[in-house]
Amino acid sequence: MKPKLPGLSGLGGAALAVAVGCQGSGSFAKLQETLSEISAKQDTITAKLDALEAKVGSAPARPAAADPKAPKPGQPDPKVTYKVPVSGHSKGPDDAKVTIVEWSDFQ
Repeated sequence: MKPKLPGLSGLGGAALAVAVGCQGSGSFAKLQETLSEISAKQDTITAKLDALEAKVGSAPARPAAADPKAPKPGQPDPKVTYKVPVSGHSKGPDDAKVTIVEWSDFQ
């Protein structure tokens, strides 16, 4: 038959075994104080978790994901043809259907 100890009802068998193995009333009082501190810390953590869960639960839903094929702000649209002025620095006719632009930096 296991002895019933005040303040240890919610703890597992390991804590009960430690409590039973202690000698003297001072050791038991210290153990009980330590367990009370642990219980208070657990209550604080549980309250914080409950607050976070409530906050997450009340957060607005994420907006729908943008179309990955849509143009991104600050980046060129792949569906658009851009005209690049190359006057004076080109080879071939100015009215060519295709212009290849090469940029290089010799340092």
